[in-house]
Amino acid sequence: MYEVRRGDYCYKIAQVNGISYEKLLRQNPGLSCVNLQVGQSICLIPQSSNWNDWKGSGSWNNDDYDTGARNLDSCKLYSVKEGDLCSHIAAANGLTFSELVELNEDTPNWNGCKRLYAGQKICT
Repeated sequence: MYEVRRGDYCYKIAQVNGISYEKLLRQNPGLSCVNLQVGQSICLIPQSSNWNDWKGSGSWNNDDYDTGARNLDSCKLYSVKEGDLCSHIAAANGLTFSELVELNEDTPNWNGCKRLYAGQKICT
């Protein structure tokens, strides 16, 4: 999780975390770059090299991972279970099928809804 500090602005946050400004906006729907607040949290998705080492409590931590951002409200990790379908995962988490797919387009090990596997971690 990235916490907005005094003097931060969207372009700087994106640059420091190795993503484009456009990707920051795409991955944080509703983020107001005009009205960033000190202390505001922006969730950061892990680098793929660290993904398999993830042992957290269901949220990502800025100290361990620095690239790709997600809206904090949309950053809950879900561990796929045998037989899960994207449509069911999306509905259970208040998302549309399309929103779930878009949230995960840059998630490490994401190969689309037809290739979900038990134990896979995805963003909901």
